[in-house]
Amino acid sequence: RQREEHMVELSNGCICCTLREDLLVEVANIAADTSFDYLLIESTGVSEPMPVAETFTFEDSTGLRLGDVAEIDTLVTVVDGSRFMSEMDSLESLQSRNWHADAEDQRTISHLLCDQVEFANVIVLNKCDLMKHEEKTKVKSLIQKMNPSARLVESEYSNVPLDYVLGTGLFSMSEAEKYEGWLQEARIG
Repeated sequence: RQREEHMVELSNGCICCTLREDLLVEVANIAADTSFDYLLIESTGVSEPMPVAETFTFEDSTGLRLGDVAEIDTLVTVVDGSRFMSEMDSLESLQSRNWHADAEDQRTISHLLCDQVEFANVIVLNKCDLMKHEEKTKVKSLIQKMNPSARLVESEYSNVPLDYVLGTGLFSMSEAEKYEGWLQEARIG
């Protein structure tokens, strides 16, 4: 029997900065309701996995951490395979597409894509139906060089078996803490 889904939307802010306390409160509420097996946190396409993972170390004013009420199982990045190479070759800034985190954000599209791919446990190479074999081979090779430990899953229309992204146990906080740049970015909120 399938239960009705429960969705909480947090908007108008960054999950790792201004919304982190809201995230903690909502996750704690959902965790207290023991009828759920999994909680999926979907961030925007311009989000980076590392700051989202770092959010689980944030303590609120009572000393409660998000990691005390929930654990990260898997960090998944979905890549648009049909546009990946052209976006990686782009020097276009996030600001030019209005994708920037703040006015000082000077990153390029390719920088964002690197951050998203390099920290993921599972990378879903989507839109494979729109790619020629040679292009898909090239994209897969680049992704595997960027993140050799990630599972790479091909898909069309983002159809992926749930056991590829839920209950994998692939995320390790102790390994994440060793990553260059861990907890080095200032968090506002």
